[in-house]
Amino acid sequence: MGYGGQDQLGFHLSVLTNMGLLTAVRHTNLLLWLEALKGVVTEKLPTVNVQPEVAEAMLNRFNRALADLEAVIKYLEQ
Repeated sequence: MGYGGQDQLGFHLSVLTNMGLLTAVRHTNLLLWLEALKGVVTEKLPTVNVQPEVAEAMLNRFNRALADLEAVIKYLEQ
């Protein structure tokens, strides 16, 4: 896997599709999933056509939700 300089996106997406996202989440560090979500939302939010105050409010709400999820994950890891 990952040899020959080929784009592996299709392969990775097919693996996730075949094994299921829930299975993938169960076998990966949950904090990594939160990191990925934060990256995608942070990247996508500026492209949404809303007033700046609305975008900021959505980002604040998202960050609070992430903080809550991080606390739950840390509790479950104990």
